Formats: sequence, structure tokens, C-alpha cells
Amino acid sequence: MSFVLVSGKRLREAANSNDIDTVQKLLDEETDPCAADDKGRTALHFASCNGNDQIVQLLLAHGADPNQRDGLGNTPLHLAACTNHILVITTLLRGGARVDALDRAGRTPLHLAKSKLNILQEGHSRSLEALRKEVKQIIQMLREYLNKLGHHEGKERLDHLCTQLQMTSTKEQVDEVTDLLASFTSLSLQMHSFGER
Repeated sequence: MSFVLVSGKRLREAANSNDIDTVQKLLDEETDPCAADDKGRTALHFASCNGNDQIVQLLLAHGADPNQRDGLGNTPLHLAACTNHILVITTLLRGGARVDALDRAGRTPLHLAKSKLNILQEGHSRSLEALRKEVKQIIQMLREYLNKLGHHEGKERLDHLCTQLQMTSTKEQVDEVTDLLASFTSLSLQMHSFGER
């Protein structure tokens, strides 16, 4: 019994410190990837919060539950979303995380994508390549999100925005795509909340 507790603790610590080799070793030894601490947090919660996409993929491949809630009701998706880790959000969505899981503030990943776009639109000085990469990650996350919801017409629009993004060569052109993406995201939020009524 104590070995199970210790190995679960070591797995959470390794995930929290981004130690992929130890995570791999413990999973190979069949450590339970769903083992939680006294606050209900699993290795997947820690890796998601830290934005470590490789560890998140590894844990999911070994059976970690993307919908397991901690003591405060947060799923790994909520933690990735709160810390704006778009790549991890996409991985969790692909791994079966529920798109309708609300965080404590009642937000879905779509709300968080909108927040991230607002930050990008405020235009902190970033290189063109960094900005393009962030916008592309948001497009990928939204594509995965809409795919889970079965909104295929929205996916085509995102594909078009992605193509447009690839052809950008100035910050102004990237900002234009970001603005289109922000209005698309707002529209999707309105449609989603309208559909819930």
C-alpha cells in the first residue's frame, strides 16, 4: 500500500517539476496515473498547469483521466486554460477532455480562447513569428473544440483563417487575422450560449 502512495506522489512531483524521464520510468513501472494528492490533484493536473505538453501526452497515453476533478472542481483542462497553455488544451481535448466542463468562473475553453485573443489584440511587442505561432495555436484549439461539438462549418472558417495566417508577412496582416478570429470566437460563444437556452 505505501509503495503505491509513494510512487503516486513521486509521479505527481516529477510531473510538477517537468521531469519527463522520471514520469516515463514511473509509468513503465505501472504507477497509477490517476493517483491524487490530498487536494485531489493528479500528475495530469500538474503537467497541464505547467503547460508541459509532452508529459500530458505521456500521461494520457497511460490512462490518465482528463476529466478527473481536484478538490476545487478543476479538471486538468481548467488549469491549462487558466494558464493559457493552448497546446495542452488541444492535447487534452483530443484526449477526451469534456468541452462543456466549466471552471469555477463558469468559463469553457472557448471563453479562455477569447481572453487570450484579447491579450494578443492589446498588442504587446512580440516578434511576428511568435505572434503567428500563438494565433495558430488558438486556431488549432478552436478547431478541436468545434470538432468535439460537431460544428463542422466553423471548422472550414478556421481552416480559411489558418491559410490566411500562413500567408501573412507583416504584423498588421497577423492582427487582421487575429481580429477575424476574435469576431469568429465571439460569434461562436453567442451561438453556444444561445444553444444552451
